[in-house]
Amino acid sequence: MKLNGVRAMLIVSLIIILLYVLGLFLPIIKNTKDSKIKNFYKIENIV
Repeated sequence: MKLNGVRAMLIVSLIIILLYVLGLFLPIIKNTKDSKIKNFYKIENIV
């Protein structure tokens, strides 16, 4: 497979978009999981 300029640019742009999406959503996912874990600890402490 010959890799010309257009294909290389498309591949690089897709990689950049994927990294950008991961950078946006990974902190949100981590924060929601942490808050759920903290809520479980609070419920256990109250009971």
